Amino acid sequence: MPKTLTLSIDSYTVAIDTFAQNGYERPRADTGQTEYSIWGTPLDSGTFFEPKFIWTIQCYLSKEDWIKLNVIFSLSDKRRRLQQNYRITVHDYIEEIIEDGTRTRAIAPGGSVNSVGNSIYYPARFYARMFEPKFTLQAGLKPYLTTFTLKELDKFNA
Repeated sequence: MPKTLTLSIDSYTVAIDTFAQNGYERPRADTGQTEYSIWGTPLDSGTFFEPKFIWTIQCYLSKEDWIKLNVIFSLSDKRRRLQQNYRITVHDYIEEIIEDGTRTRAIAPGGSVNSVGNSIYYPARFYARMFEPKFTLQAGLKPYLTTFTLKELDKFNA
């Protein structure tokens, strides 16, 4: 499977495969903090639900893909304002989900579940919200150096 990040809504799809240096990051949202009492006892904070993923993307796009990305964003944002289903489907073939035991998300099309001991890993599908993409024009076949953020919404269950 090629190392791509594919975004889609309705019949609009864009596959991103050319990233700037350090142009793909997928950390989890804040998982809490550890503070210490006067006696040195750890005092942990954090959510009671699984923290969501956040993608920070900087990639190179052709003009056609730049337009597709903006249509996906515009349609999603319009639906959000109208309180309709605005979720963008993300197929992440770059960074696989790693879990202990049971799979919790749908597998991205063409992907498969692999295992190491009791742990599994696989390319997953997500629902996400996109925050407005911005670009800087460069030279080359993919001249749109584009930056945007995706934030996971609810899980795309199997």
